[in-house]
Parts: sequence; structure tokens; C-alpha cells
Amino acid sequence: MKSTVNKPLPDIKLKILFIARTYPPLVGGMERFASDFYRYLGNLAVVHLIANRIGKKRVPWFFLRVCFYLIFNAKQFDLIHFNDAILTPLIPIIRLFSTVKVTVTVHGLDIVYDKLGYQKLVIPFLRKADRIFPVSHYTKEQCLKRNITEDRLHVIPNGLDFSQITECVEAEKYNILSRIKGDIAQKTILLSLGRLIERKGHSWFIQNVFRYLPENVIYLIAGDGPELDKIKALVRDYAFEDRIFMLGYVSEGEKNCLFELADLFIMPNIIDSHDQEGFGIVLLEAGSHNLPSIATKIEGIPDAVIDGVSGVLVEEKDAQGFIDAILKPKIQRKNITAHLRAKYDWEIISKTYYKAFISLVDQK
Repeated sequence: MKSTVNKPLPDIKLKILFIARTYPPLVGGMERFASDFYRYLGNLAVVHLIANRIGKKRVPWFFLRVCFYLIFNAKQFDLIHFNDAILTPLIPIIRLFSTVKVTVTVHGLDIVYDKLGYQKLVIPFLRKADRIFPVSHYTKEQCLKRNITEDRLHVIPNGLDFSQITECVEAEKYNILSRIKGDIAQKTILLSLGRLIERKGHSWFIQNVFRYLPENVIYLIAGDGPELDKIKALVRDYAFEDRIFMLGYVSEGEKNCLFELADLFIMPNIIDSHDQEGFGIVLLEAGSHNLPSIATKIEGIPDAVIDGVSGVLVEEKDAQGFIDAILKPKIQRKNITAHLRAKYDWEIISKTYYKAFISLVDQK
């Protein structure tokens, strides 16, 4: 599908119903996407939001609530957009009571999830959408593998609200430094941030890359998850207590400080057929502080990195590739944020969505 980014916006305001299965004050990537999508699209269209703000346990009740709303109100809108695929079994209800166009953003896990009969229960309904917006080319490939036709797919990457990026404050910087032993002034600081699960590759990185790096390199790992004990055991086994620091949960403010303290952001993902990286928004967050990334070239990660500009992409489990990229950095930090903002800022992403929506509605 041809890009519409540089075309002017038509002088028209669509009436859009936006349905989000999970939404702030709930916390997470999906929630943040939904909030930013609603806020920025609201500058372009008349957007009505129906959102679940309570939690996963309320999703069945939310499903029923939305179902009844659609029966009586679907025909009032020009377009209905789902924030993910899970609620697409509602599409037949929409078709029964209106001719409104239906679109869906697909983030990654909501296309590859394979438990509880999900593939048979949800994917057939996803195919009924008029347009599907995968957040990466990898996610598009997964859609194609599930017999969703090319003409229904339009890749639009995740966005980041660069206007909301804040600088590190001293109190939060102190909180971070208090968890790190020793002086870091003359150290090369590597940072990984996110949920500690196997596919994030922390354990693989320690065993195959970090132990071959010089002693002036230290590694900060922020986050929590089921791999925590395994990673701590590796730190003990290799006697890396003075070089690898497990920081646990960090606040948004502390995260900003980490991005400013670090020299390189590391995302050494490995393939897990049951859980995959749909995009990698943390790579944009790091880049918003001019922090270069070194990341595995798998799944949706390449869509979040401007290779050679905001970071370096390395093949999966290429230990020497990671070592070379760390010891011989090639990325200039000064302009990373500017390059990413020109491509991923939510103002640009929301306009791309809106032009696609208008094009679809015009087909009526």
C-alpha cells in the first residue's frame, strides 16, 4: 500500500468509535498506545471512546457492554476502530446493524497467541475487518500466514509522544545510583529495561556476550519477571556482582535517568515461538534521549530501529556481532531523537491513520 504521509489532510472530520479493551489507569504498552491514539486522533476527528479501565477480569463484562452499545449505536459512526484483535468477534454484530467500516490495530501477540483455542476463536473474525493495521512488517507477515489478504493490511508503526519526554531529575538519579555499587564515572554502561522473560535474552547475553567484555563495562538490568532468579544465579556464578546490577522496578522518572546515564541500550532478544516482539516501543523511548540501541534483528524490532542511525541491528544469537557493536560503537548520539521524531512522532502516526481511515470511508 502506498504511503500517504506527505499528502495533505482532507478538510473533513469523521465520526469514529474507538474501542479499547485495556486503557489507563491500567499500565502497559497497549494502554499507552490506546491513550496516545485516542488523544492524537481526537485532534483530527470526532472520536468517541469506549474503554475498559479496570482490568483483565472485567473483559467479559466489557465485551457484553460493547455488544449492546453496538446494537443501538454502530450506525451513528463513519468508522469503528478496535485497539487490538481480541474484541473482533463483535464484528458480526456491527455488520448486522450497520454498514460502518471496521478497522483493527494488530500489535503482535494478539495475532500469534496460540493458547485456549485463540487462533480458531479470534482470527476468523479478524479476517472480517475492512482494514487491519499491523504495527510492524513482521506482524504483517504473521497476518498473511493466517490467510488475511494483502489488500486488507496496512503497516503503521507504533508512535511515541516525544512532547512528553522529560529530563532526569536529581532525586530520581540519586535513587538509581544508590542501587549501583562503586564509581561509574569511567565505565561504559549498558542498559536493558523491560520484563524479565526468556525471549528478552538477558541470560543468553550474560553467558555469551557480557562475560567476554572488558571490566570497565557494566550492565544495568531494570525490570522484574520470571527470569529474575535465573539471572541473579548467573551473576553469582560468574562473580559479576560488581559489574551487573539488578535494579528491579523503576518509575518513569527513574527510567529517564537510566536512558541518560547509559551509553548503550541493549535488546538481545531470542526467538520464542509462543511469545514474540510485535514492535519494541522501548527502543523509541531510549532513542528519545539520544541513547543508541543494539538490538536483535528479529520479529518487530527492526521496525523500531533506524539501522545505522538510531541503533545497530544484530542477527539473533550473534555473540560476536554484539561484542563488536559494543566495543566499536558507530552511532552518533547527537541527532538520534530528531531522526526518530521525524518518523515516529504520534502527530505523524495519527495523521497516517486518519488518511487511511478517510480513504476507506470514501470507498462507501
